Amino acid sequence: MEKLSWEQIKQNFEGEWVQLTDCEWDMTEPEPRAGVVHVHAKDTKEFHRLVKQNPVKESAMIFVGDPFPSEPNVIFNANQHQWFGAK
Repeated sequence: MEKLSWEQIKQNFEGEWVQLTDCEWDMTEPEPRAGVVHVHAKDTKEFHRLVKQNPVKESAMIFVGDPFPSEPNVIFNANQHQWFGAK
């Protein structure tokens, strides 16, 4: 699998959950610089199934795109972090 820049990941996986390995991420930034897409899926249930099916020791799980849809008061949970969006 090839390491992709964040720009390439956004172009190829917009609107999907991705699990990144070999990730380059300055933790002061909200997005990684680059990483290898290990698994990806639009549906969270499918994403979790794929992650469990092919586990890796270290990875980052991130949604590519706007995590806050137009509906208010939606809670997201990914990689042990929670976001709350109200518009």
